[in-house]
Amino acid sequence: MPMRMRLSRDERRLRLLLAATQVFGEKGYRMTEVSEIVRLAGVTKPMLYRHFEGGKAEIYMEVLDDHLQSMMRKLGEAMAKAEHPLDALRRGIDAYLRFAEENPEAFHLLAETSAELDPGIVDRLKEVRSTIADGLAETIGAVLREADLSPEGAPVYAHVLLGGVESVVAWWLETKELERSAVVTYLLTLLWRGFEGLPRSGSRIHLELSRLIDLTPVAETGT
Repeated sequence: MPMRMRLSRDERRLRLLLAATQVFGEKGYRMTEVSEIVRLAGVTKPMLYRHFEGGKAEIYMEVLDDHLQSMMRKLGEAMAKAEHPLDALRRGIDAYLRFAEENPEAFHLLAETSAELDPGIVDRLKEVRSTIADGLAETIGAVLREADLSPEGAPVYAHVLLGGVESVVAWWLETKELERSAVVTYLLTLLWRGFEGLPRSGSRIHLELSRLIDLTPVAETGT
């Protein structure tokens, strides 16, 4: 009879995190039971509480933070390659869609808004969105200044874009009616047309998006 290999503490923890990522991604926080996580991980329920004393809420928070760090790293890497603010915004939107496409379970966790989430998780999700919105506002502000426009409305545009992108991505992941590059272009164009109505020197301006940025798809890069 073959001997069963005893898993190390780190290996058990990793199994639990991988199982939790899968189950939470498929069912969401409210519908997930601890028993499902431990069964998929191949460990006992006491073992889960040994690693995560806070139970379901604590392991959910850790999975959430892992996804957040991965997403923010990918956004940062993509935007760092930009030659100017508008290109950074486009690359950021593309990186967000690509992250969601490659990690749909992670996207659904980060976008979850269930009223039944634990207060600590709700606070963390708010912090996540605030961090992303602040980064967007900074980039959008730079785009506006480059176009000789006031950056005052940048936070408004950032929150509109963030909320809109989450809704669009959820639809896009389900239908895949358009190529990712087309979705990025439509989102960027919608935002840019909003800038067009802003006053500058007492007059309205007409902004030609195609003159400022190459709208060909962002090149794929290895991870």
